[in-house]
Amino acid sequence: MAGGGTAEAMKISDVFIVVGISILVGGFIMHAWVSSEQYNFQESEEELIEKSFVLFKNDEVEIEISAPQEHSVFVGIYSEDETLRLEPDMESSGFVDGSVLVYTLSAKSSGEYLVFIQFDGKNGNKSNSSGEILIDVERSLLIDFIVYPIGAISLAFGIHKRKEEKSTETIDAEID
Repeated sequence: MAGGGTAEAMKISDVFIVVGISILVGGFIMHAWVSSEQYNFQESEEELIEKSFVLFKNDEVEIEISAPQEHSVFVGIYSEDETLRLEPDMESSGFVDGSVLVYTLSAKSSGEYLVFIQFDGKNGNKSNSSGEILIDVERSLLIDFIVYPIGAISLAFGIHKRKEEKSTETIDAEID
């Protein structure tokens, strides 16, 4: 320890407990934290937003686009095998004031996919436009959830080792 002090060595049970809890918390954050993309552009500009991600076969992508003003939007997904122009899941081809458009895609093959979202800047308004884009990937394989059993096993092993260490400790007792 710095400064000439001494510190007790960390027990292996404590290491496994800390690692197990860290993996469980990290897995929870990985799955629960879905961030959205904010966009903001001027009246006469065209806005292009690009995102890329890796999908496995049969993974599903859901894209939600919300905007406070009327716009026309183009959503395209490109991969090594195919080029798709997505149509919204509702009957509208553009935004209605304050609405949310939802686009879905099921991947036919594994690989890297590029999403292009293009907004037409000619919305008829003389103000800035802003909104939010949320891209959610739902995996067909549960490979993302492998962190939970690993964290639980590590935590359980650490607790088991701690109980073993406590049962083999010598008890200091004074007899009067």
